[in-house]
Amino acid sequence: MGVPRPVPLILIPLAVAVGVVVLMRSMHRMRPRAQFLVLLVLGVIIGFTFLVMVQLPQFPPWLGVSLMRSLTQEDEQTNETQDNTK
Repeated sequence: MGVPRPVPLILIPLAVAVGVVVLMRSMHRMRPRAQFLVLLVLGVIIGFTFLVMVQLPQFPPWLGVSLMRSLTQEDEQTNETQDNTK
C-alpha cells in the first residue's frame, strides 16, 4: 500500500467541519438529553484531537504554549468575574 494522496486527506477535516455545522444547526429540534449527548461527544472528540495533535513531533511548540497561555488567561478572567460578583 502506498502513501495516501493528499486530496482525500484534505477533504476529511472539511467533511467533519461540515458535519459539525449541520449537526449544530439541527440541534434545536432535538430533545435536551440528545443535545447533551451530542455536546458531550463533540467535547470528547475535540479534546482527543487536541491531545493527539500536541503529541505529534511536527506540532510547533509555540502553538502549544499559546494554547496554554490563552487557557490561563481565560481562567484568570473567570476568577476575576466571580470575585467581582461577590
